[in-house]
Amino acid sequence: MQKMKKLLHLILFTLTFFLSHAQSTYWQQQVNYYIHVTLNDTDNSLTAFEKMEYVNNSPDTLFYIWIHLWPNAYKNDRTAFSEQLLKNGSTDFYFSKEQERGYINQLNFQVDSVAAVLEIDSSAIDVARLILPRPLPPHSSIRITTPFHEKLPYNFSRGGRVGQTYQLTQWFPKPAVYDRKGWHRMPYLDQGEFYSEFGNWEVSITLPDNYVVAASGDLQDTSELQHLKDIGKQKPSSQKNYRLFQQLLSGVEKKERPAPEMLMPVSSKNLKTLTYILNNAHDFVWFASKLFLVHFDTLQINDRPIDVFSYYNPWDEEYWRNSVEYMKDAVRFYSKKIGEYPYNTVSAVAGNAAVNSGGMEYATITLITMTGSQQDLDATLAHEIGHNWFYGILGTNERDHAWMDEGINEFYQQQYEDDK
Repeated sequence: MQKMKKLLHLILFTLTFFLSHAQSTYWQQQVNYYIHVTLNDTDNSLTAFEKMEYVNNSPDTLFYIWIHLWPNAYKNDRTAFSEQLLKNGSTDFYFSKEQERGYINQLNFQVDSVAAVLEIDSSAIDVARLILPRPLPPHSSIRITTPFHEKLPYNFSRGGRVGQTYQLTQWFPKPAVYDRKGWHRMPYLDQGEFYSEFGNWEVSITLPDNYVVAASGDLQDTSELQHLKDIGKQKPSSQKNYRLFQQLLSGVEKKERPAPEMLMPVSSKNLKTLTYILNNAHDFVWFASKLFLVHFDTLQINDRPIDVFSYYNPWDEEYWRNSVEYMKDAVRFYSKKIGEYPYNTVSAVAGNAAVNSGGMEYATITLITMTGSQQDLDATLAHEIGHNWFYGILGTNERDHAWMDEGINEFYQQQYEDDK
């Protein structure tokens, strides 16, 4: 018995030593973003300026930083994205027209106001190396700035445009993760998640003022936020955009009707700028449509209020009418089982069902591209919201360890469905 106690003490001591050592040597880079972007919906493009504060918490001196330029995945049919689609049996992008493709350009990187050289990776046009004008020592920071212009592609994958509905995902230059294993530079893929550094975000979006925007984080414009909440408490059939869509439908012969995404009202000549703030996250996305319906409610997690929004177009109304209730159930379930949801808002957006990727998670918001039964939507919303924990909060590298995100999240989704 005494030998057993000594063995247990030795095991505990060893575990404590290695855990404390691991905690003392662990480090994680931080990237804080300030982006101002303008949507031009006449030529489906973005014009933006990005400022990043890059904090080197590593023990290493950095001479360059790898940058993801993922919009270039849509530039031609020789990218890793295009090759993966072909391997999976999809030829839509490979045979797409030039005007349906996209890219990012007009980059002009500066580091602490000094021009910096950007070298495109010879094996992947959506990855580049930013050569620093001066070495970045450990526990120091730099300010990286660049303008950029982006031609938005048709939504072949998880982002882009369909008519004048916009899904802005992986849309800006983003540093690759640098950790104890080195640089994790990776091309954009249709199948395979993303791995990014955590940081704080302030993003301002300028666009015609008859667009409804759904985005990551907390909307800072109180009048616009209250407007969305007021709309979100109305029945869908009572909302202005629902009636507007019915008017657009009545003006077109049934046999001549295009896809509903093409029946959009004229854009307002007046512009608005919306600002969002999000802290402790590794991504920021936004979605825009001139016909979004809004559904809003709140829930309490340990006496803390959380805003719950869903955004969907009128043609999805029947499928999405109970979406907020499903979302509230999912946040309660995951908060109880795993840990309290740490953000102030949770949102879901209906995307183009023709893409049919099911769903894709982003920080505080998820894009759902599917139709089916109410039970299917409930399960999909729960799964994608669950990623806020296993992908969003933990920030694992799913390209290397898919089970840590998809596998564990699927386990809890099944519990959620069984409980219901």
